[in-house]
Amino acid sequence: MRKLLYISLTTAAVFFSSCSKDDFAEAYPDPSKVPTTIVPRQFTGFMRINFEDVIPSYWNYYTVLQSTSLTYTQGHGFTNSSGRYVPGAASFDRWGRYYKFVTQYRELETVMASLSSAEQARNRIYMIASTIYLYDHTQKMIDNFGDIPFSEAGKISLTGGNYAAASAKYDNQTELYTLMLDKLKAFSAELNSITVPQDIATDFKTQDLINKGDMTSWKNYCNSLRLKMLNRVSAVPAFAARANTEIAAIIADGKIVDENTENIAFRVYTQEGDLDTSGFHDAMEDGNNIAPKPMIDHMNANNDPRKPWLFEAAVRTPGVYTGLDPMLASGAQVQLITDGKISTYNRSVISRNDWLPGTLINAAEVNLILAEYYVRTGNAGTAKNHFEKAIRQSVEYYVRLGDKADDLTWKPATEPTTAEINTYIATINFAGATTPAAQLELIAFQKYIHYNMMQVDESWAEQRRLKLPALTFREDETSSIRKTPPTRWTYPISESIYNTANYNVVKANDNLSTKIFWDIK
Repeated sequence: MRKLLYISLTTAAVFFSSCSKDDFAEAYPDPSKVPTTIVPRQFTGFMRINFEDVIPSYWNYYTVLQSTSLTYTQGHGFTNSSGRYVPGAASFDRWGRYYKFVTQYRELETVMASLSSAEQARNRIYMIASTIYLYDHTQKMIDNFGDIPFSEAGKISLTGGNYAAASAKYDNQTELYTLMLDKLKAFSAELNSITVPQDIATDFKTQDLINKGDMTSWKNYCNSLRLKMLNRVSAVPAFAARANTEIAAIIADGKIVDENTENIAFRVYTQEGDLDTSGFHDAMEDGNNIAPKPMIDHMNANNDPRKPWLFEAAVRTPGVYTGLDPMLASGAQVQLITDGKISTYNRSVISRNDWLPGTLINAAEVNLILAEYYVRTGNAGTAKNHFEKAIRQSVEYYVRLGDKADDLTWKPATEPTTAEINTYIATINFAGATTPAAQLELIAFQKYIHYNMMQVDESWAEQRRLKLPALTFREDETSSIRKTPPTRWTYPISESIYNTANYNVVKANDNLSTKIFWDIK
């Protein structure tokens, strides 16, 4: 199998920032001098290389999320330390990992291009599936950074190992969203009629780390990703009509993730390999597993059945759930944590659960998107149905996470009853929200709860887009860079050093105040 190329998509920037050119040449040999690969193995290598961005991991949680998006969304409680609203090195880490991932995709394209037309057709499912997965992560990168290198990125092998020639321009974020939506729509249609030869299907089932070769799951994944992206751009004038029209068509098609049994995830199947949550325990409990006040306050006030599955009562106040107040001074916050008076995320269900899946798309998420769509199009009754269905699915989702818990110490003894869930839904009372704005507030808060620390990229994007829920943050008076949560991440400094000409084109927008194109409220 061809050695996986770990070079940054745009340049050798990520590597060069900490290593010499001699180190780089040794680690990344001339592509023309390494053995060849084949489509199935390259496909698996591509999917595998960024698994830590999906399956809960030490690297992604501790290094990236806890110091950025989790704080900006109040997906966890955080102390008001100096510089808390500046992403810092976290953006560098995410950037480098994404471009290793893209480089593997380009290698798959290269291998496919080397095949005859007949063999390309036989192996077509690998390109469809890999591109859907690529677009899922590319959308997240755009939502964090804005314009990114893409069309010319990751093509080091095509330059014969000339790293300087592999530097890539930044593609416009709006045009990239358009490209991805166009391609995903075409894939959706193609998946309706594609015929996969039996020998290819057998290999694909083995090599597919996400859907295990299931065509229906790939169609559901494709359409649900389209649904999410269309909803995200629905307020942008250039996309508004398209968003509503295509969402209606997706609903009519019926091929979406609509039940928890259809959830798309990078699952952990064994503890024997390295595709697992190893390190996540330490990442949360040595880092920050503190409960956020807005979420806990809502759960306390409304008897949310998810509360004991997501959180533990404070150690020194048995039976009492308390979230960390984001408006307190850091000294007071630290004292409350030290005194054991603040709740944490549930250790059995979350931080010490070695079987946590890496969520990509789930049913509760999809039905909350559909609820928003029906509010937007003036159908409050149907919106209510999807809203309530999403809550039931979210409760089920977090209860079922506890099924394979290794340490049962903090796992609730009983599951929520149907009556308890119904009471919670009645208390929330979607029907009592008589305006679209009030309905959207309810939907946004359920997104906040459901995403919590498990889908924080989506939570940050939705909070910036909707400006809901209306969370309060204490200003960082010690920072001269950013006093409140940013609206995007900045590019790694390596881009200005090693991809200078291309970076200079976007330099004016490289600050923490520039909004992503869909952030227009």
